[in-house]
Amino acid sequence: MEKIIFADKTEFELLPGASLGENKVVVQDFADLKTVAEALTKEGNLATVQYKSNDQVTGEYKDMKLEMPLFREVGYTDNKKAVATFTIREKTETEKRLDKLEKGQAVQDGAILELAGVVGGQV
Repeated sequence: MEKIIFADKTEFELLPGASLGENKVVVQDFADLKTVAEALTKEGNLATVQYKSNDQVTGEYKDMKLEMPLFREVGYTDNKKAVATFTIREKTETEKRLDKLEKGQAVQDGAILELAGVVGGQV
């Protein structure tokens, strides 16, 4: 059995032959696709992605990004489980730099607010 495992250790069964551009995740029914969607869109969850086949790691990737639409196809397997196809890719260097810039800006914004509180409290 093939699996995909996200940074938070959430894992899902995949149909054989999965690749970054063609992940076919298998769940019991359509309602379970919500769990897949939440894992794919959870902040930081695509920071590391691992593929396993029969508990053997077959691929490990960092700094991944979900391609839209969230699910390209949705259907059923032969044994009536729900299957949905999604695509992930490695972030570009520009996207990685932008992520770092946004994190740095968030720290700076927090420091400015803290300083404003200190200064405002002394006046």
